Amino acid sequence: MLQRNWYLSVVFLCLSLFSVLRMCAATQDGAFRELPLDRALALASEQKRLVFIDFYTTKCGACQKLDQYTWTDKKVIKLLKEKTIALKIDAGKEVSLRKKYAIQAYPTLLLLKPDGAILDRILGYQPPEDFLASMENSLADKTPLVLAREVVAGTESGDLTSQIDARHQLAQTLAQQNQDPEALKEFLWLYDSGMNREGYAQARGSVAIELECLAKRYPPAMEALQQRRGTARNRFLNAPSTSSAQDFKSLFSTRDWGLACLEVFDRLPLGSPGRLVLNDWVWDVLVQRRRYVEAAELRPLNAFLVANAGLECGINDLKSDQIAYRANRNFYITLSMREVEALAGVGNLTDARTLLKKVLFMDASVKTRQLLLKHLERAGHPELLN
Repeated sequence: MLQRNWYLSVVFLCLSLFSVLRMCAATQDGAFRELPLDRALALASEQKRLVFIDFYTTKCGACQKLDQYTWTDKKVIKLLKEKTIALKIDAGKEVSLRKKYAIQAYPTLLLLKPDGAILDRILGYQPPEDFLASMENSLADKTPLVLAREVVAGTESGDLTSQIDARHQLAQTLAQQNQDPEALKEFLWLYDSGMNREGYAQARGSVAIELECLAKRYPPAMEALQQRRGTARNRFLNAPSTSSAQDFKSLFSTRDWGLACLEVFDRLPLGSPGRLVLNDWVWDVLVQRRRYVEAAELRPLNAFLVANAGLECGINDLKSDQIAYRANRNFYITLSMREVEALAGVGNLTDARTLLKKVLFMDASVKTRQLLLKHLERAGHPELLN
């Protein structure tokens, strides 16, 4: 064990040394200089250049690829030397600069004007050819943001579909460039107006997810998102339907939707049609929380069998394709195990046994029996497996 730990320590030290040496080579022999940012901006003003910054971290694999392939390219070195004052900044050490320029991912490459304003922001690894093309566009004032604005301007008098596509691209580019106020404005137009029509349900849901991502760093976006969640929730409570439920669901990520759905479910009285509308989304959460009475109310055995009859029949049709057969069979068994737990938990042992036999007929392996036992133990009836 000591020998293994010693070996790992040596390997780590060698990798760290290699990274440091590559960094030094990029600084000494390449385009990058060792200067504080204020001095680099002053030089850029004097020499009529821009300041280029590679914000990196020592654990970033894409950053190391830039060091290895892009920053050693002769054409890249020539361009950076001629047009910029180039710096490499360790975002782990320069916390104030990381916060000032809202660095969210690595590597982030910034092109700054001499006054410190951001001209362009490039995210992620780019091989030399792509980086040179990006820089040429930036230097010609054809940044992705400029181009996206031009496309929007060209669609203002055109058809709505083109305008929606253009403004969606603009919103995404604004968010990528950390232009949060304007990005929020565009995302809200898309969600409230542009995509609030037939045929855009899926795209509108994608915009809601992008809005949620923006909300994680920009509080006004979170406030706008919460307002729309409240409006959609009240609309569903006042008039429960599949459409109003989908509208509400579109405002949540998969991770957060279960609890939001349960909160609305709990506001509805027993037997409410609205509870049935939420069935497919809330049922798993109810079983996870051992709320078996409500789970069994929503999905008795007959309802479960009818809802999954197509899946069960399809499994038998797939026996010639073993991969598809196993995937569908395992999915059906997973659903059935939860149903068995709910039925046993509510005391409907006869139906629980019926479905239990069906599961074991499909797969009586040790693994399946162990999983079934866990579900039955949660429900308080492990003896059903005997």
